[in-house]
Amino acid sequence: MFRFGIGRAAGNCPLELLLAFLKNPKFDVAPILEVIQSEFLKLRNEIEWGYIIPYMITGMFNEHPRSAIAYRKTSDKDDYISFYNQFNSVTE
Repeated sequence: MFRFGIGRAAGNCPLELLLAFLKNPKFDVAPILEVIQSEFLKLRNEIEWGYIIPYMITGMFNEHPRSAIAYRKTSDKDDYISFYNQFNSVTE
């Protein structure tokens, strides 16, 4: 599933969640869907955005995302459990 919330960090609402909330018939979501189709799909191939797990982890622990930014530059950038355990005092 594509996520079209264009923020990069915790606290940004994915656009599809907002659209689901606006399912009330009095809201016309067609213009938003049109922009997603005509613009966002192309942009997503050029620009990284959306839900990024290291940012979510820092948000969970109320930490500044600078550690997630640094972590994403390491060779272990996809080892989310290790990154999570850096903040979580309870490990298995």
